[in-house]
Amino acid sequence: MGFRIVMLCLAFWLTPAQADVQDKLDSINDLLYQYPTQALNKINALDSITSPIALTEAAKLRLSLLRCEAFLQLGENEAAINIARISEAKAKTLKLDQARPYFLNCMAGAFNNYGDFRQALPLLDASIMLSREQKQPQSLVNGLRLRGIIDTHIDSYSSAFEDLGLASDIYLDIQSQERNWALPPQISIKIALSQLLEKNGKHQQAYELIDSAIASEDLQGKVLLAAYIQVAKLAQFNQALPSEQLIKQAKNLLPELETAFELALSYTQIAQLERNRGDNTRALQLLEISLNTFIKKKSTIERLRAQRLLAQVLFDTGNESKAIVLINQAIETALQTAKFYELVLCYQVLSDYYVEKSNFELGYQYQVKKFTAAENGYNFIKDTRLLQLNARLSRLQISSLANDRLRLTQVGQSQFQGEYLLFALLTLVLMITFKFKRKSTKQEHKQASVLTISPEQKIDRLISHSKLISSPLSLILIDPIHIFHADLPLLQSRLQHLLREQDIVTHSVDEEIVILLLHTQEAGSLRIIKLIEVVMEPLLHGYRPNIGYAKLQQQDNLGSLIKRAKVKQLLLKNKKQPKTEVET
Repeated sequence: MGFRIVMLCLAFWLTPAQADVQDKLDSINDLLYQYPTQALNKINALDSITSPIALTEAAKLRLSLLRCEAFLQLGENEAAINIARISEAKAKTLKLDQARPYFLNCMAGAFNNYGDFRQALPLLDASIMLSREQKQPQSLVNGLRLRGIIDTHIDSYSSAFEDLGLASDIYLDIQSQERNWALPPQISIKIALSQLLEKNGKHQQAYELIDSAIASEDLQGKVLLAAYIQVAKLAQFNQALPSEQLIKQAKNLLPELETAFELALSYTQIAQLERNRGDNTRALQLLEISLNTFIKKKSTIERLRAQRLLAQVLFDTGNESKAIVLINQAIETALQTAKFYELVLCYQVLSDYYVEKSNFELGYQYQVKKFTAAENGYNFIKDTRLLQLNARLSRLQISSLANDRLRLTQVGQSQFQGEYLLFALLTLVLMITFKFKRKSTKQEHKQASVLTISPEQKIDRLISHSKLISSPLSLILIDPIHIFHADLPLLQSRLQHLLREQDIVTHSVDEEIVILLLHTQEAGSLRIIKLIEVVMEPLLHGYRPNIGYAKLQQQDNLGSLIKRAKVKQLLLKNKKQPKTEVET
């Protein structure tokens, strides 16, 4: 009797204790994105509770997750990766699979902070898939948000709009739900969407989105500062908006940052605002402080970005020798660490500088280097996407084989039951099916002869099919500007005779001739281009043929293929020796 009374009392005591722990974890989640140092202190205080009654295994895992997210906010990326790896493995061991996508997101966030998209993207894809399987909308939101940020950075805008739009829609549905693990504030999604709209040139929409969020949401600390910096940057694009006041409000929030690293990041962003409004002296002061902090913290990607911006300010102020040293250091770091997207920006800075100095030859050389770096970056991500696609196909094949084996086992177990009756029924079904199949086949043939597919649909299907089966595909772009209009049908006819039956010849929006070569590598494309040049020679009246090409990559569509072919067209045109325009 006494034992039962003790257990009953213990049950009544445990329930409010567990509820109190969950309330504390929820408050830490809210504090995390506002004042991460304070959040980390509270995490350490909770972590010191040694009683197994006070913290369940799930609560301990959630505490580890909040610690991981706090380290991300404070720039301690290596520590975040270590915690995420250990905790994800522990969740798997404890069969708490619903916790795993949150740790994958945290790990991906750390790699994103390093600028290592090649490791971040597979983690995010795994997290998003696992979130859907385990019905975890909160981790799904964060995974989509992070992937949208990376897609924005690598100029994959359609994917970014899809991910961030979906994250925003899901967030509205889960706002009232209990936070079982961790959830970023809604403003973080709106900032990411605003940055995406900004990169697409929709500055007014981007400004309105973030400005309304600041007015309507209860924001404090670090996340409010990030919102003010973004809205101030957008206000500078529109002179009618009060950017000066917004910059001042952002500066007033700087004392709320609690670590030197957080301050350095904000100083870099505010320095950009100061440079935009012409206050280079203040920008120099802020960037020098930031750069020293990043060097001490050994933060490679942040140091590289600060060096690039500082070099731009030095170019503006006429200190060209120091600026060139800094930008070359940034280029060397970007090359060593394969930060291709930062390399593109560095080359653009030098190209702009030399063009401004009327040194067009050097300006052009750095533009060529920029295009090469952009192509390398694209290939780097493309290889990652291809590996992800192959992994998905492998998982689907394994799943299909497992289902087939299960089906065969079930058939084997029941094959002796009602054997003769089944045979009779199957025969009857086959006869009826065969009869209807013949009718439906005739109808399908009739419909197929009536229906026609547009060239654009056919091309899109071919591109999708080639990417799915990893088959090579090349595009050749011909500029017929120097061919008389009356000769264009003749050129079209010669090209049709030259190419294979399965190859496609069409026209771009700019009236350039577009040729799609199926199952063709780059070397094959170059051979075809030489044959095309021979065919075009009599029709060019002394001008040189202007031809570009591109090979299909995993994230390509027809538009991106044509765009890269135009870049190649420009490069090949400038490499050739000028030929007399009209030979007399």
